[in-house]
Parts: sequence; C-alpha cells; structure tokens
Amino acid sequence: MAMKMKLMKFSQEVHGYAQITNRRPAPRPSVLYLMALRERAAKVVTPRRRLSVVTDPQAGASIPLPIKINHVKSGPSDLSVIIY
Repeated sequence: MAMKMKLMKFSQEVHGYAQITNRRPAPRPSVLYLMALRERAAKVVTPRRRLSVVTDPQAGASIPLPIKINHVKSGPSDLSVIIY
C-alpha cells in the first residue's frame, strides 16, 4: 500500500511539473501594446520638408478667370415632366 501511495504522489508531482514547465506567458494587453508603439513612434521624428513654390506673374495672365456659379432654387414647376 505504501508503494502505491508513493507512486500516486510521484505521478502527481510529475504531472504538476509538466503543467508548470509547459505554461505559456499571458498575452499582453492591447492597451499597453499600443501605448508602447506610440512611445516608439514618438521617438522617431521625421523632419518636415518645406517645398518652395516659385510663380511667374506673367505666366498667370494666360490662365482663364474663374467662373461664377449661380445656384437655382428648385420649386414647383408649371410644366409637366414625363419620364419613360
């Protein structure tokens, strides 16, 4: 009987050690992961490029003038409309 108890105790210990050694780490919470990404992105700052735009005032003379758009309010019409 003592041998059976020793074997049962040994099997429980082996099973317990297997559970401890095969455990996986807990997944990282998404909020902390995103905060870490934000910190990493904040460290890398890309310089902004300024583009200089040069215009020729005489070249603008060939550009047509803007067209004024008049919006017409729609209302009831006296004419009947037939749609096929």
